[in-house]
Amino acid sequence: MNALTQRDVGAIVDASFAILTSCGILKRPVPSFEPSLYEAAQGRIEPHFEVPQTTISPLMRRFLFHFARATQPQFIYGAGTYVGFAFAWLISGRQVGDGDFNARGVDCDSAATIIARRNMTWLETIGALDLRVADALIDLESSSDSIDLLFIDVDAVDTRKSLYTDILECAKPHLRSGALILAHDPLVAAFRNDFERFFAYIGNQDCFGPNCILPLDDCGISVTVVR
Repeated sequence: MNALTQRDVGAIVDASFAILTSCGILKRPVPSFEPSLYEAAQGRIEPHFEVPQTTISPLMRRFLFHFARATQPQFIYGAGTYVGFAFAWLISGRQVGDGDFNARGVDCDSAATIIARRNMTWLETIGALDLRVADALIDLESSSDSIDLLFIDVDAVDTRKSLYTDILECAKPHLRSGALILAHDPLVAAFRNDFERFFAYIGNQDCFGPNCILPLDDCGISVTVVR
């Protein structure tokens, strides 16, 4: 974490949630970031997960963990979950809370999904977790589930992040009022055109409320609420 202390990191995470609350994205009271809860999840994930490559920074890991802990979604949908590393922080954060939950992660890469399934065995999830080899567009079109938290991180070789908008469009009928949308990589220069289209779509749909980009690292993350 460079020169940042644990207290610094916790303050940054808490400040991020204060921003989301002030923007009207988060409505319910948000607990403070608890390093001990995160470190317990960290001990299950980082020493054991097989992760060929990742851009999920240490600060982003803490944000994802705390986001799911704070918002307590009943159904989490991940589009582009690769080997499950980013998704694991959401799952782990959601487990710090009350009640059952369900989560589904989809990725077109069968080899990566096999690794994701193996990785997730370290979490001992209390919710129902389904990791599928699937095209998110097709999977969402055939789904009957209602989504509380949508996490988008697809990165196709030929189309890169251009599918973000299409995925959101397919997911829209399934998003509950108050659902939250996380989109990774909005600050990456190579994806600028893809995100311009993504944000234009959000701005043109009455069902979407405020949006905020948090510059937690070089990749950043976008947060949007559904009205």
